Amino acid sequence: MKRSIIPPFLERGSGIAIVAPSRHAQTHVVELAESWIKKQGWVPFRAPNLGAQENQFGGTDEQRSNDFNWAISNPDVNAIWSIRGGYGAVRMVDQINWKNIQKQPKWIIGFSDFTVLLSHSITNEISAVHSWMPLQIPLLSNKSLDGLADLLRGKPNALQAKHNSINHHGITIGRLVGGNLSVLYSLLGSPSFPKLDGCILALEDLDEYKYHIDRMMNAMRRSQVFNHLSGVVIGSFSDIKDNEQEFGQEVYEIIKANIPSSIPIGVDLPFGHTSKNEPFINGFNYQLEVNDSGSRLEPLPLAFKNE
Repeated sequence: MKRSIIPPFLERGSGIAIVAPSRHAQTHVVELAESWIKKQGWVPFRAPNLGAQENQFGGTDEQRSNDFNWAISNPDVNAIWSIRGGYGAVRMVDQINWKNIQKQPKWIIGFSDFTVLLSHSITNEISAVHSWMPLQIPLLSNKSLDGLADLLRGKPNALQAKHNSINHHGITIGRLVGGNLSVLYSLLGSPSFPKLDGCILALEDLDEYKYHIDRMMNAMRRSQVFNHLSGVVIGSFSDIKDNEQEFGQEVYEIIKANIPSSIPIGVDLPFGHTSKNEPFINGFNYQLEVNDSGSRLEPLPLAFKNE
């Protein structure tokens, strides 16, 4: 199985840079992030332009990419954490020095709009962390909060969900890749869209209409990116809307209808825009087992060795 570069896991005294690649950072959220980092025995670093604002963004495109590149080149920084999502990462992704992060791998951490950077990281064969961001801290379950600390120390946890009638049973192994459906859809045809052959695809989303989800899934299906998937895991689809004339299918049904019928599908996994947003690593090899009891997504131990 193909594997991405695995950055070194964090130790006591490791540094985490806080950046705002999408919307701007608020002071109280930065303070929440710093408090959580210190509680774990790590050292927070504020990116030079953190707190800047250009309209809705966390500074200009140049400022935001400069902050990311500063964090990559800073020898005291071991991980780069997005303060929040929103929109804007796609405007600066091409200005990031990805060759430097290949030479000195560091964990990049985030989700939602950060899916742009998670996906581009995978195209550069670097593992990255799909996880909650500081903006979510007041809403999160303890399992989600602790899960990120465990993962960054080198002990990522399995994700589990109860039985759902939409599930498709089976056992499979593959690189876990994915994130926000809307963002992945927006990357189709670009250098940031990951190759999904042999992968377990993870999907979540927020604040979309059902027909939008249907359109995105059909576009990706017709682009043949689902043809050789190993499996699919579906997290939360929160605050989903419908028109007065109902669409007629639920979100999970829409997704399943566009996925090859032979592969395992597990739904209701605890990741996405809810209080249960447990982390996983894009680029790691995971085993997905879906049976009468539910779904279990577990990282393979061999995936933690750089060879």
